[in-house]
Amino acid sequence: MIAVPLAMALLGLAACSNNNYADVVRFHNSAPISRGTLAVVASDPLVQQSLEFRTHAETVAIEMRRIGYTTGLPASQTQYVATIDISQADAMGNVTRPGVTVGAGIGLPIGSNSGLGANVSVPVGRGSRRNPNMRSTTLAVQIRRNADQAIIWEGRAVKEARVGEPGATATGAVPQLANALFREFPGTPGVTTQVRLN
Repeated sequence: MIAVPLAMALLGLAACSNNNYADVVRFHNSAPISRGTLAVVASDPLVQQSLEFRTHAETVAIEMRRIGYTTGLPASQTQYVATIDISQADAMGNVTRPGVTVGAGIGLPIGSNSGLGANVSVPVGRGSRRNPNMRSTTLAVQIRRNADQAIIWEGRAVKEARVGEPGATATGAVPQLANALFREFPGTPGVTTQVRLN
């Protein structure tokens, strides 16, 4: 008699623990965001020319083109610059980035000093600190207008995957995170949402 409710409960737990979603938060001042030419650059200039970063930058550029931006020009010649930061964290809080390994807590200051998302906490992934078999990947993007360096949009997407699965690697996670982050651009400001990954 209790087998069916138990089975349903287990199915519910399985559904809650699947990693087909990203936690996404975005900030902007709700003014219309114009499209134009845009360059994608690294938050850390040391990794700008690495092959790994360039692969991830092109992934973000694909999504930017999808929402109406034109990419391919040097940053000095574009109307906008998108600064991206990609990081992965394990259960011990160790953080790695394309081309460099650093301690936790370093990265693009989304929601800290920009004025758009100040003093708003941003998720770091569901359960990655508790489960040693999980790894969280974060993609943070900040778009500035080149003419006056004003920040017009910023956002962060975080997902988890079990170590050993493709989604636990930056190569596997970044395309999913970029798609989730720029879906329905610019998004509702200041609200953390769960976006289903493609």
